[in-house]
Amino acid sequence: MNLSTSQVEILLLTGLGVLALIFIFGMLASLYRKVGPHEALIIYGMGGTRIVKGRGAVIAPVIVNCRVLSLELMSFDVAPKQDMYTKQGVAVTVEAVAQIKVKSDNESIETAAEQFLTKSPQEREGLIRLVMEGHLRGIIGQLTVEEIVKQPEMVSDKMRATCADDISKMGLEVISFTIKEVRDQNEYIANMGKPDVARIKRDADVATAEAERDTAMRRAWRSAMRRWPGRKPISSGFWRRRFRRPRRPRRSGPGG
Repeated sequence: MNLSTSQVEILLLTGLGVLALIFIFGMLASLYRKVGPHEALIIYGMGGTRIVKGRGAVIAPVIVNCRVLSLELMSFDVAPKQDMYTKQGVAVTVEAVAQIKVKSDNESIETAAEQFLTKSPQEREGLIRLVMEGHLRGIIGQLTVEEIVKQPEMVSDKMRATCADDISKMGLEVISFTIKEVRDQNEYIANMGKPDVARIKRDADVATAEAERDTAMRRAWRSAMRRWPGRKPISSGFWRRRFRRPRRPRRSGPGG
């Protein structure tokens, strides 16, 4: 089939138009950046700074640029290498786990971007860890070893309350702070429970002796009943007085 010159021109123009649309859509797709709900897209350049969360935006080259800031929960150990001293002057080593995240409001995201946008996750955690360790050292110095060991929740609450202001200045918030382990090199913690263990053992020995005494009383009473069935049974008080431990003599006073 022979086509006229006008028809050929129309087909060429149509083909060129389709190619132009494909090129334009390809360019727009390459310039479109999107982020999930766990990220924030920080767009900066002409017009100032914009924050995009959970959606996308077209990034025009040369005019603006962008970086992605993670909003995910950060979990890391807080374990100062140097010993910390308690209120009593006892050197202890405390290991804890902190969970921190960037706040959700745009002002906090912009603040966090100013602090951490160009830093790696390891550098970010290192800066936060320094702040946490400093506050932990101050709190440990206000408490006794017994309070730290027996009330870890109280230490965690104090830590969250104390760190709140400094962490908030970085656009962050403390989600949780948990004490994992408390130890010392002088066995103060190991010896701390020995008086309670000794008391419990002493109470157990006394209870065992009393149980053995009651058993002996019942056996003696049954034996007496078998030997003298017609006689009036001896009261249990007699056997209790007979088998009870002798009382210690009273100490006389200064004049007696």
